[in-house]
Amino acid sequence: MSRRTLALGALASPLAMPFVARAQGVTELRLGHVLSEQSSYHVAGTKLSELVERRTNGRVKINVFANSALGGELRLIQSARTGAIDLMFNSQPSLENTIRDLGVLSLPWLFDSYEQANRLMQGAMGQRLLTLLDPVGMVGLSWFNLFERSVLTNRPFTNLAEARGLKIRVIQSPGYVEAYRSLGMQPTPTAYAELFLALQNGVVDAAELAPDQMIADRFVEVIRHYVLTKTHQLPSVLIASRSRFTALPPDVQTAIRESVPAAVTEGLAYYNRFRDESFVEVRRRGINIIEPDLAPFKAAARPAYETILSNAPNGRALLAEIEAAKSRA
Repeated sequence: MSRRTLALGALASPLAMPFVARAQGVTELRLGHVLSEQSSYHVAGTKLSELVERRTNGRVKINVFANSALGGELRLIQSARTGAIDLMFNSQPSLENTIRDLGVLSLPWLFDSYEQANRLMQGAMGQRLLTLLDPVGMVGLSWFNLFERSVLTNRPFTNLAEARGLKIRVIQSPGYVEAYRSLGMQPTPTAYAELFLALQNGVVDAAELAPDQMIADRFVEVIRHYVLTKTHQLPSVLIASRSRFTALPPDVQTAIRESVPAAVTEGLAYYNRFRDESFVEVRRRGINIIEPDLAPFKAAARPAYETILSNAPNGRALLAEIEAAKSRA
């Protein structure tokens, strides 16, 4: 999420508009997200709009609002639950306060790789996890891209001992905070909009981010090392407001559902290209890529599982399902 994104997040005027508008027989729906118009969210949302408009012969148009124009992630969740918006892309950690069981996805090193995580989240296990949205006024249409989180830093480390004491900015999810605390680091609250200066001025030593964020938000200008811890595979998800979705005619609901796979596929392909290009650019900028032995890190983080799972009522059962799915993947 970019600083310019957060700056625009305060724009509230679109929320004053009726969220379903009908003009000349056209039903207009609104899809909100917090990233830029160059993001995978926007690419997939735009494709979804095109496909739905085609499938409904122009009767339904989805307007895509980027840059937090309909609110930040927590506000989008609230708006979807109350029916103030129709659709949104959101990240899993932002959903944890509403759906505590999704905290299982914040376990460190839950998946063996980015590729494995994508297979599972786009498969039967992902579909199972989407059902957790049903009781809280939301419809999970599809999991979307994952953000593989590693550590960008000006204090490099190659082993667990060197990592101890590192002041690191993390997502304010209990799972993320506990994971880095278990490694002996110091999770330090810092607003994302302030992170660039915090790294530049040494207020924090590091942050856990995906490689594409390093490029998109220019962190390569203020850090010199990227340690490939691959601690979390952060999932995002395409969600519909249950009250608004079920109020649509059945054929429109079908058109949206049938359009989602192609839209998601296009967005995932775009993100994967951007992710690969980001690694190339990181290296071109002279950033030192460090690939430590992760076995000691994983072992040190394992006790954090108990703390994280204690906040998820069905977390242990879901973890068992995920582990079984991994063995079949």
